[in-house]
Amino acid sequence: MILDQREKNVLAAVLEMYVDTAQPVGSQAVAATRTLGLSPASLRSTMARLTEKGYLYQPHTSAGRVPTVQAFRYYLDQILQHTPLPRQDQSRLQEHILPGAGELSQVLRRATQALSSLTRQVCVIMAPRQDLARWRQIDFVLLRPGMIMAVLVMQGGLISNRLVQMEKTLSADDLIRYSNYLNSLFEGRTTQEVRSEIVHQLNQARQTLDAYRRAWELVAQAIAEDEQPEVFVGGTSNLADQPEFTDLDTIQDVLRLIEERSRLLELLDKTSTSQTVSVSLGQGMTGLSGCSLVASPYSACPTTQGTLAVLGPVRMNYARIVPMVDFAAQILSQCLKSRF
Repeated sequence: MILDQREKNVLAAVLEMYVDTAQPVGSQAVAATRTLGLSPASLRSTMARLTEKGYLYQPHTSAGRVPTVQAFRYYLDQILQHTPLPRQDQSRLQEHILPGAGELSQVLRRATQALSSLTRQVCVIMAPRQDLARWRQIDFVLLRPGMIMAVLVMQGGLISNRLVQMEKTLSADDLIRYSNYLNSLFEGRTTQEVRSEIVHQLNQARQTLDAYRRAWELVAQAIAEDEQPEVFVGGTSNLADQPEFTDLDTIQDVLRLIEERSRLLELLDKTSTSQTVSVSLGQGMTGLSGCSLVASPYSACPTTQGTLAVLGPVRMNYARIVPMVDFAAQILSQCLKSRF
């Protein structure tokens, strides 16, 4: 629905005041705090039209107005001016995320802590999926007879550990020989390509006395397709600070989503097709109609892409959080690129 400039200005004023206060906004409050060049009567008339059009609603007869989800969507798509993140916030993110080396998981964990602290919301980061990431090396560690730890290191710092059960007769020397053999074949190839090759090689090995049949059986278990990307969550305690989550059922729905990894991954996957920051206002988020997800992909290249997101109430300060998510994603992308 098309809004004229006066309606846009009033809608932006009401929405931004509501974001700040979490309270219904009246025409007198808008007139007292905003310079819109409108009389109180004009303000009331404009707010009434916005209510009729579905952008505002009045929770009680004597109360002010509250923006609807439709209002937030319009604000994001038509009104919000996307500006760079202030230098102070840029520096704080860089200081928290970049210092020190370490595995990619450590970097992502620091990023969730930094972003949740700065936004006062929940931060969720999905590590890049392994299927299209390229191998650096695989090692097998003998924990005890018959029990082996497979450690797969990918380009970009992705690391996957998986327990594998094999015959008790395998020795540590056998495992070193097998890992050297597999690394000579697969370094630089994607996990997806390796899986295809394993199927072919196992079929051949079972028909012959292949000396490396055990190596193929080991790696087949090590990269079984049920492996899901690692997910890092920070700032769940921030939920208690939001008025929208004082209701026990509402906060339980959000906590349940965070705990149910498959649902969380499904939600993040829906945003991964976007090339920039996207904002979902309850759409497709079962039981989370009052929530918003601000998400952005990060990657070093198309084959190693993860997702970074901030989860909170629809009443979020998007003017600050959208550029913050965007900048954090840029930092993680740069961090990945430096590892290739």
